[in-house]
Amino acid sequence: MADSRKILTPLRSVYFTQFLSSFADNLNFFIIVGMVSRHGFANENAYITNIQIAFLLAYVILAPIVGAYADKTAKSHVLLVGNLFKSIGVGLLFFGLNPIICYMILGIGAVIYSPGKYGILTELTDNEGDLLRANAMIEGSAIIAIVFGTVAGGILAGISDFAGILTCFIFYLTSLAFTFKIPKKSGNPNIRYIQGSLAFFKDLRSLLAYRQARFSLIGTAAFWMTSAILRIALLKWLIDYLDITDTMNQSIILGTVGLGVVFAAAVTAKLVPVGKLHNAYLFGFLMVAAILLAALLPQIVFAIFMLFAMGFFGGLFLIPLNTILQEVGKNVVGAGKTIAIQNFVENGLTVSGLIVYTVLASYNVDIKLSIVVVAVILLLFVSYLATQVGKVRKESDSL
Repeated sequence: MADSRKILTPLRSVYFTQFLSSFADNLNFFIIVGMVSRHGFANENAYITNIQIAFLLAYVILAPIVGAYADKTAKSHVLLVGNLFKSIGVGLLFFGLNPIICYMILGIGAVIYSPGKYGILTELTDNEGDLLRANAMIEGSAIIAIVFGTVAGGILAGISDFAGILTCFIFYLTSLAFTFKIPKKSGNPNIRYIQGSLAFFKDLRSLLAYRQARFSLIGTAAFWMTSAILRIALLKWLIDYLDITDTMNQSIILGTVGLGVVFAAAVTAKLVPVGKLHNAYLFGFLMVAAILLAALLPQIVFAIFMLFAMGFFGGLFLIPLNTILQEVGKNVVGAGKTIAIQNFVENGLTVSGLIVYTVLASYNVDIKLSIVVVAVILLLFVSYLATQVGKVRKESDSL
């Protein structure tokens, strides 16, 4: 029993539940891609984009209330409820419900789960260094889950819908079980949902009053917008330019992006040390370069190398920015509300980006050009961050 307690420490339990839930998140994406492909939709790329938008809209719509919920409720319970909704969303696929509706329910689970996943880290760590390492572990385990979930999803999508859906369901339930090993630290009982929801935009303004928070939110939102669009665009790019049509090979190739982030998580603390987290913006420029090179020089071996570089530089860009936001946010509006605000900003921008991508696709813009447009938009955001570094550093020194 003692050995079991040593293995399943609270932080490790968080890592396990996060890994399993994230694995299933990425597994079900390719399962649904396979279902859409087999059912012969007229415009598969547009339908997959709509599924992704439905998922992300849950983040935007529910953001005002989930932050209050996460700060009022024990974080372990928040994780449990999030996994429960995810399980329901996947389970409804068994009954033939429209994938867009199922994916929106999955989105509800994800938006509930997210503030619990990140918010609990501030409760289980004692300082910025420990928080940075915990963030790196969370991001690293999430990206390992993305790599293996993506590959497994591609394989299962080629076998049967039932096997893929059942696997997702089992992983969500197992993730749910691990939440019982996480301490139930009480939240703030004085928080009221209606008042908390109404105060959401006041909290947003309070957080944005800090340059560090604005800097972080702009960077992370730009990263996730880019990632969400590329997740869909690269599928079409693989078909159009590399003639790779089966979901298994597509998932293996796209999994190299996640592998790059795994390596980034392992070295983030050394390459972007505490006290210099704002320097992470430099890796945003390198991420842009990797995207452009991959799109413009479509050769399979080179493309795989560039996709890995894209993930590596993207991870070095993202992880320190997340740490900045959590450190500032927990003292300004609370950890749960900070993550809810982050979800609102990131996914609001991502939905906007996906709409732009949909418009480009509706005009039959070449997928290579669409990817270049995405890279240029990311470049504009990173360039803006570069102009703010001095002011951010000055604010950081004064706090």
